Amino acid sequence: VNTLMSDTISMEKHLTKSFSDIVYKKTGGNALFVSQFLQSLWDEGLLVYSLEYNTWQWDSDAVDAKELIDDVGVLMAEKIRQLPTGCQYTIKLLACLGSKFDESILTLLISKGGNLNEEMRGKGQRRENESNSQFSMLDVAVDEGLLKKKGSKYIFAHDQIQHAAYSLIPVNERGQLHRLIGHRILKYMPDDKVDNVLFMVVDQLNRGKRFIEEESEGIQLAILNLRAGEKAMSLATFLASASYLKAGIDVLRDGHWKTNYDLSLQLYSSYAEAQYCNGHFHEVGRIAGIVIKQATMFDNKLRVYATLIKSLAGRNMQQDSIKLGISVLTELGVECPPPPLPKDVVKREIMEVKVKLEKTTDAEFLNYREMTDTKMIAAMKFLQILIAPSFFL
Repeated sequence: VNTLMSDTISMEKHLTKSFSDIVYKKTGGNALFVSQFLQSLWDEGLLVYSLEYNTWQWDSDAVDAKELIDDVGVLMAEKIRQLPTGCQYTIKLLACLGSKFDESILTLLISKGGNLNEEMRGKGQRRENESNSQFSMLDVAVDEGLLKKKGSKYIFAHDQIQHAAYSLIPVNERGQLHRLIGHRILKYMPDDKVDNVLFMVVDQLNRGKRFIEEESEGIQLAILNLRAGEKAMSLATFLASASYLKAGIDVLRDGHWKTNYDLSLQLYSSYAEAQYCNGHFHEVGRIAGIVIKQATMFDNKLRVYATLIKSLAGRNMQQDSIKLGISVLTELGVECPPPPLPKDVVKREIMEVKVKLEKTTDAEFLNYREMTDTKMIAAMKFLQILIAPSFFL
């Protein structure tokens, strides 16, 4: 702390030792506390620069007597409250987005449409001068050390500052504000750019889903969660994928299997796959049971059957996995004898395939027609899935 104090006010360490001891006692050495404590001393005139003596001066007794708020979040909230109203609004808006955000997103939120707080109350109206003023308020936040600017991105200087700004939003208004933020980004973001902010938009809308009134809005959110879940799956972030897909399922209303069959099928089937990747095999079984019960066509059950077979194998239930796989193959028109098969039968089948392949030239093999029978293509996929549990049987 003494080194920090010495560097901050450009004085030798032996001259700042007594002062830094008081500051350490007050702040516990927390860098953010130290910084804000010094700022408060300056604001209150307890730490001043003397032009007469060309050095910093302080009143040790007054500094020692100064009370310090124990909770850094409360301290940060008090500092934010002292900022201009427009700056407070902007910082609270940004706190909803997370710890960092791009300037383009801020432009959509601040320069497009009206004030979101007023929009929540049905008074939203675009006022260009006010929007520009609010955007310029970010410079105030940067100057105060609350935000940092790096290229086109703004970053909260500390996570406690973000939490403090968010805490200033009334609890009963947070969900609605998140919802409006999500809708505004979705409305003004070009269609070809939506995928770049998909996670941000869906996160905001999910946090405001309890304010959904129209069924059509719920369906739109379910579709967005499906997109986000599939994108997260492609990035191998399976926990996030499951979270989005579950949120999509939860937002659907009663009777959705009848009114939104295809969407329900995709959400549940994808969710089962995500939970398989997360190792939550019991949840896979529960969801698979729902799909098997609700799906109106056998082909619509194949995807979740494949996931369930792999899930059973993952739980060391190889017999059940193979049994289910054989029942699916039978339904697809492929007759398979129940395991275990005699070893001589297995060896004979392998040798027959081997001999046939040895007699086939590369050119002949490459000229084989690609399979077109959808049932046989599906059967081949299930046979491949069954290799692993059969090996460990």
